[in-house]
Amino acid sequence: MRAATLLVGAFLAMSPALAVVPPARAPITDPEAYAVYASLLPNEWSVRVAHAKRLVFQEETATNWGCMLNGKPLEEDWRPVVDSLRSENARPRRLRGGFSLGMPYLVVASSDMTASFRGVPNDPWAAFYKRYPDSGGVMIVSAVGFDVSRKRAMVYMAHSCGLLCGGGMHHLLEKADGAWREVKLPGVSYCSWDS
Repeated sequence: MRAATLLVGAFLAMSPALAVVPPARAPITDPEAYAVYASLLPNEWSVRVAHAKRLVFQEETATNWGCMLNGKPLEEDWRPVVDSLRSENARPRRLRGGFSLGMPYLVVASSDMTASFRGVPNDPWAAFYKRYPDSGGVMIVSAVGFDVSRKRAMVYMAHSCGLLCGGGMHHLLEKADGAWREVKLPGVSYCSWDS
């Protein structure tokens, strides 16, 4: 039992998004935010590699400010988007179910997520996958920052899939012809993490 507790503790230390989460404020009910999430999902590890059939999202939003994009475009043209991202994520928000993401998904509170790791001694992820089979792990997203015209967006998206399995990064997107598409801007240094 002590080994399982240590494994869960090590997991939480490596996955700050699943650590103790302060109470979340208002839910995210903007369909445009869910359209941004949906546009990124086909390229996310849980979908592309793990072939998840039903995604599991942590209910409380989170981001990784220690792995933030930087560069001149973010200080100038994209500044309102970055400012919006910071404002929207000053405190955790809550994801909701019922929006179209292009595939089935569940939204699970972090407290329930943590409890799901307690079922199998010495292997907390086995307990998680028993409860959430074919999920590819846990998806963690931030609230979306938009510019005033809602043609540009920035969001953090990550996944945790095991003790040394996970990754995440901030994404920049533009909306063209009614669809959100990720953009890579010259002059921007991108940061991502994986394990």
